Amino acid sequence: MSKPTHLEPSELGTKEYWDSLYTAEISNHAHNPADTGTVWFDDSDAEAKVIDFLSDPDSELHLSLEESSFLDLGTGNGSLLFGLRDAGWQGRMLGVDYSRQSVEFARRIAESRSQDTETESEKPVEFREHDILQTPASALLADVQQPQGWDVVLDKGTFDAISLSSETDPASGRRVSESYRARVAPLVRDGGLFLVTSCNWTEEELKSWFEGARKDGEDDGDARGWRFDLVGRVEYPSFSFGGVKGQTISSLCFKKVRDI
Repeated sequence: MSKPTHLEPSELGTKEYWDSLYTAEISNHAHNPADTGTVWFDDSDAEAKVIDFLSDPDSELHLSLEESSFLDLGTGNGSLLFGLRDAGWQGRMLGVDYSRQSVEFARRIAESRSQDTETESEKPVEFREHDILQTPASALLADVQQPQGWDVVLDKGTFDAISLSSETDPASGRRVSESYRARVAPLVRDGGLFLVTSCNWTEEELKSWFEGARKDGEDDGDARGWRFDLVGRVEYPSFSFGGVKGQTISSLCFKKVRDI
């Protein structure tokens, strides 16, 4: 399956845009602690639907409320991880973002939550500055002492932003969006899940980006073969236009499988 045509670059694909956004959100939060910033795709209730998808007791995802670990890529204000905590997930959670202001904002919200008597006994959600496209996955896994990877790696809009970046990978000369899958895979433990949500790509386009074995030209430093198998999708309200049925956003869940 060939990859879709690249998106036109936008300011939403720049670090400067996100630094500016989270600087403003930190200021808003300082004036009003109840203001915890933007919840991405809130108009589609994506966060709640993703959490419901992961929490479905009848699913075949084989996750544990007590032990499953979560890594949130491009965590922003950490809203998705906090939502998982509130839904009863108790395992380790780490949110990473390349925007220092984002990480500072998420940590401030985490601190506010820790002062809430209703959440004082819960395991803290961790946040860390990390650029997945510039720093090897092995470095992050070693630094945070998670050598085997994470049970669930989440992406709620991060691939969208990367797809809008005009930057290229120095090694390949290709747009950085083409390097993303190989950078994500080592962060997912063998048998673990990668759940990606997008407003820029359809389900079929997300499948073409992520499904299957290692793509030509991909190099994640891992000599062992692996692939991403599609194992689930999040249901959203659909619309019809010109005889074509679609959704405003898409969320697909892939399982990392080792080739024998």
